[in-house]
Amino acid sequence: MMNRKIDHSTKTSTSSVFDYELSKLNNKRFSLFIMAITIQLLSFSFFVLVGKFDTGEDTISSFKGIIALSNTVTMCVYVIIGSVMLRKDLVRFYIGEQRNRLFLFPVDRKNLFIKKTFSVQAILLSSFVTGIIIALFIEIAANRLLHFDSPGIVADVTIGITSAVVSCLLVFMIVIGSEIIAIWKQSEIATVVSAVVLMLLFSNISAIGLINFSFLTLVTVIVLSTLTLFIFDKFANSIETMEST
Repeated sequence: MMNRKIDHSTKTSTSSVFDYELSKLNNKRFSLFIMAITIQLLSFSFFVLVGKFDTGEDTISSFKGIIALSNTVTMCVYVIIGSVMLRKDLVRFYIGEQRNRLFLFPVDRKNLFIKKTFSVQAILLSSFVTGIIIALFIEIAANRLLHFDSPGIVADVTIGITSAVVSCLLVFMIVIGSEIIAIWKQSEIATVVSAVVLMLLFSNISAIGLINFSFLTLVTVIVLSTLTLFIFDKFANSIETMEST
């Protein structure tokens, strides 16, 4: 009877971790949403101005190029925000003395780790996607007036949605990658440093890929995201056997 009570308590506490972590972060959702719209529209405006004044640059003379570049800028900002959030709300609990205390909790380590990670990702990515999708329709309306090279509204929406999905998956991949590296290296600062390094690598691939090979870039990023999930699951398994320091 006692064992059953303990097991039930453990399952309950584990299942409530996700909701609890979300409740702690929910107050950030609106500000992150507004930030996504603001950064996206500012980036779009900047590349529109550059495109209007620099007629010799093909990349920013088309709506597709401007969307790809502005989404990449927003993605880079959100990578930094996401890595800082994970450092503060998760990574620091898996380093040194904090890890010793965390491992004393009567919950499954892997489930705890996964739910804490995805609660941060849920807040970050939902705000990011909602913000850039709303900004996209403002940008499409603006393009009707600005007359940048574009095959039409349907194509603009398709380009924008594809770019949004790619950017969202890249934020997910890079932030997860920086989290794994930081805990592996047992260094809080490694969260942001590794995020910046990965961001610099993937931002160029994202911008160039979305401009020239949109569908191929989307497929590639989906495959890489699946691989990232596989690596994350393997790393979460290692949390079970990780020793206290």
